Amino acid sequence: MKANFTLGQRMIAMSLVLTLLTQCGSDDSGTDPGPETPTISSINPTEGPVGTAVTISGSNFSARESENEVAFNGTDASVTTSTTTQLTTEVPAGATSGPVVVTVNGQRVTGPNFTVTMDNSQAEVFDCAQSEITASTTWEDRVSGDEVDYIIKCEIVVKGTALLTIEPGVIIQFEGDLAGIFTDESGGLKAIGTSGEPIQFLGSSSSPGIWKGVYFGSTHPENRLEQVIIRHAGRTASGQSNEKGAVQLSTGKDASSAIVSCRIQNNEGYGVVVTKESNLVAFENNVIADNSLSPVVIYFNQLGGLDAATDYSGNNQDFVEVRNKSLEDSEMIMPKINVPYRFDESGKYSVFKTLTIAAGSMLEFVTGAGLRLGDGSCTPATGAINAKGTSSDHIVFRGISDGKGAWLGIGINSSITENKLIYCEILGGGGGKIFNAGSVLDANVALTCDSKVTIQNTVIEDSGGYGIFVQDEDALLSDFTDNTLSENTLAPIGIHFPQLDQLDASSQFSEDNGMPYIEVTGTRLDGKDLVIPKLNLPYRIKTDDGGRPTYIEKSLEIAAGVVMEFETGTGLILGSKAVDCIPTTGSLRAVGTAEDSIIFRSVSAGQGNWIGIGINSNSANNLFKYCEISGGGSVQMYNAAGQGNIVMHCKAKLDIQKCLIKDSGGWGIDLVQGGNDLTESDNTFDDNASGNIAP
Repeated sequence: MKANFTLGQRMIAMSLVLTLLTQCGSDDSGTDPGPETPTISSINPTEGPVGTAVTISGSNFSARESENEVAFNGTDASVTTSTTTQLTTEVPAGATSGPVVVTVNGQRVTGPNFTVTMDNSQAEVFDCAQSEITASTTWEDRVSGDEVDYIIKCEIVVKGTALLTIEPGVIIQFEGDLAGIFTDESGGLKAIGTSGEPIQFLGSSSSPGIWKGVYFGSTHPENRLEQVIIRHAGRTASGQSNEKGAVQLSTGKDASSAIVSCRIQNNEGYGVVVTKESNLVAFENNVIADNSLSPVVIYFNQLGGLDAATDYSGNNQDFVEVRNKSLEDSEMIMPKINVPYRFDESGKYSVFKTLTIAAGSMLEFVTGAGLRLGDGSCTPATGAINAKGTSSDHIVFRGISDGKGAWLGIGINSSITENKLIYCEILGGGGGKIFNAGSVLDANVALTCDSKVTIQNTVIEDSGGYGIFVQDEDALLSDFTDNTLSENTLAPIGIHFPQLDQLDASSQFSEDNGMPYIEVTGTRLDGKDLVIPKLNLPYRIKTDDGGRPTYIEKSLEIAAGVVMEFETGTGLILGSKAVDCIPTTGSLRAVGTAEDSIIFRSVSAGQGNWIGIGINSNSANNLFKYCEISGGGSVQMYNAAGQGNIVMHCKAKLDIQKCLIKDSGGWGIDLVQGGNDLTESDNTFDDNASGNIAP
């Protein structure tokens, strides 16, 4: 029977056929998708020595051994059997601990870590019945290659006068909480390997803290670790040091040892512990890394025993931890190392010998810690600091955290010429008094008594108090040039009037200090002549320690452009408080220029806010030119009265030219007790309460 289809039905059928043909011709699978990515679900076992058979379970492996590639931490291994879900292989020679990687037909997957351990099947075992060595003994390389030679399960103590010698290539495995090697009494340990055959002290697994460590408790002259690898130690804290660490020089024993070209890695606690009375005979070219605390903990007076060639980086605490003990027995050179020195105990680290700090060193201080030369009394001090950096390699002193007042700062009570801070950065000090005397204020650098220091090309900033505070007028900034003082909470410098010539115009005293001026205690000028340089901040003059104004009994010269501000109750007086109407030897020469006048003014604007300038001197050197004098005349100046911006007294002599004299609380210029010799020309007077010049 022949089927009859309408035209519409035929068209629908043809459309369906075309759709099916199109779908078949556009199959998304297109090209061959290639092999599926393998997976690793487990490896068994997860640790073992070279040659250990390892089963790798997963999926999408090849059933053909040649199409599977296996590597242990980058070292290729051979596949012995294979299915699509399981591979068997052996740990290859030269393999190290790390991930197992499988590659199948170019598809790569990384699996769990495998820990490569030592083969200890032929090792000699020391148990606790063999814990003391009392006769000199040598441990030889018993088993060739990377296999364990000795297993130690307890404390091996070398004592009496015995010497334990360990030869190159020896591998010692330590097992258990008590395992370690110790020297005691006069016993010694000499472990000297070579670069090709290092001696290895290892734990029974790769976890840090599996065994105790190596402790030196003796001064045997042959105590030495050289070309030794020490890993996995730091099980318990030493009874001598109360610290965990891989290598320790024990306290209370005058312990000593050399540590040279060693690798001290992956230990619990410190890499090396150097206790208070011990001695690093030699410390060179070591690598100390991957330890849970610092690479080294050591006392301040022992820092010269470290070396610049050792790599101290890559530990959980990336600094050398410095405990507090005064430097008083011998001079010391601190080498530049590749991590900071951290002064980790609150208190003053005292220096009574010469301390030299290598260029590029960084010294960090915890809160309450600081560096102090000498003590708080004004007895001659023998300590010195020689910190000379370079333009490209500064020496940095700072707190362990940023911010003002994070540590005490540097205190100097020493007049030794070697005291130098050159190309340094002194940051964030002033967190307290570095000297106990009540008048020594917080500062990055504090000088007391007759101390002396050179400061050049140095940055002094972020103090919790002053940048520099000079307590006593006998102290000396002996060569102060090209420094930058900024962002200190108080003034950049607190200093005495007779010391102002110690400052220099090339230094920058930033306006961002909390007190944007040089704070000057107005101690009388009676010991030497003085030239005051122009700075980029004003000098602010306070009264002296007795509340008196500043008396000038020597020659005083003020450079063009100087700005001097005066607090209430202070001023400049030529002569002595105890002398009246007797011409003195003091003189004052203040010569500015039309572009750079000298300014004498009060701290605040207005009439009569400071005493003014008194002239009780007939010196021909008394000259004011291109000056501005304002706001003086707050009180009478001499016993015979006299009140003004300038008061001439008892046959005083003064030449004043091209000056502005204004806002006096009395006269612009007052003349007291007759016989005064005033020469004035081209001056301007303005708003003086009593008038311009007294009759």
